Amino acid sequence: MATLQRNSFKVKAFQYALRFANVLSLLPNKLVPPPVRMIKIGSAYWQSRALYVATELGVADAIGDETIVSDEIAEELNLHGDYLYRLLRMLASIGVFEECDERCFRNNKRSHCLRTDSPQSVREMVLLHNSPEMSRPWFEALGPALRSGEVPFMQSHGEELFDYLDHYSEFDALFAGAMESVESLTGTDYLDDFDWSRFERLVDIGGSNGSKALAILKRHPQMHALVFDRPQVTENAVAYWRDRVDAELLARVSFAGGDMLETIPAAHSDSDIFLFFAIFHGMGDTQAEKILTNLRMACSSYRPTIAIIDCVAEAQRINPAVASFDMQMLIGTRGRERTENEWRTLLARGGFMLQEIVSLRTFARLLVVNF
Repeated sequence: MATLQRNSFKVKAFQYALRFANVLSLLPNKLVPPPVRMIKIGSAYWQSRALYVATELGVADAIGDETIVSDEIAEELNLHGDYLYRLLRMLASIGVFEECDERCFRNNKRSHCLRTDSPQSVREMVLLHNSPEMSRPWFEALGPALRSGEVPFMQSHGEELFDYLDHYSEFDALFAGAMESVESLTGTDYLDDFDWSRFERLVDIGGSNGSKALAILKRHPQMHALVFDRPQVTENAVAYWRDRVDAELLARVSFAGGDMLETIPAAHSDSDIFLFFAIFHGMGDTQAEKILTNLRMACSSYRPTIAIIDCVAEAQRINPAVASFDMQMLIGTRGRERTENEWRTLLARGGFMLQEIVSLRTFARLLVVNF
């Protein structure tokens, strides 16, 4: 099969820019005295907690499009005026919010991403990563886990992450919202950097409420889609989209609930494409191999294309963002960010082979897989 890569020049330019940005990000390691650098790293959670509280309280929404005195924000949100001012001052000093005048603030490009009405909102992702449920394993169980090899989330909460989601609906809703905001992190260039036009049917495994499938179908009118996720995620998807997208577009999407560790919807033809967007990095090898086994059964006698959008970790000198995601997987799951060789080994165990790695204008890659 010919390459499915598109926009090669733009993708290469993005990768060069990203590498340059990574070099710049390492400058503090060279320029700041080591003791000072260690203290900055050791106290970085102060910043994440301040960001979490500001996000939880809805400060960015309260500011909106205005330039506003911190006391007015405090009055609207029923907060202590001086404490809020000091919180905002700290966040503005690291580039979240902008301090325009003394005690006067407005949103900037970064804090706009904390607003509920922003198309680039990562509000739920910030709330998820800093929630008590996700923070406790970092603080309580990481050290013991390095000795035992157990999953810190399991050690703190007594059950696996996805079992916990099934038992706590409020946290499950937060998790689902955070997964929907993944696109704000990865961007939407995967719509242009990969040639979706060759396919007739998309099967989006773990596709949440269908936003990615709808975005693909909007660009490619020849396609239809099936979105497959946990029943509590998909059951209200049609109602959610009914007043948000064109009825003709919505009619080309169907939804099914289930467990990918048990079964995967069947392929209909060689022109199908199965999409796994940020799925496998949350799975240990045993779970991932089970999913691949179910996928082989779903393919039956057809030979559809498999597209896996996930990180491909460097074998050495790993990208700091990828390394951080890998640690979050260690905290919550048996998953990991895999190197190219680890991907090839995993896929081979499931009876598949890596055909092509399509570069995207983001830190993730698109692995084209067949058998």
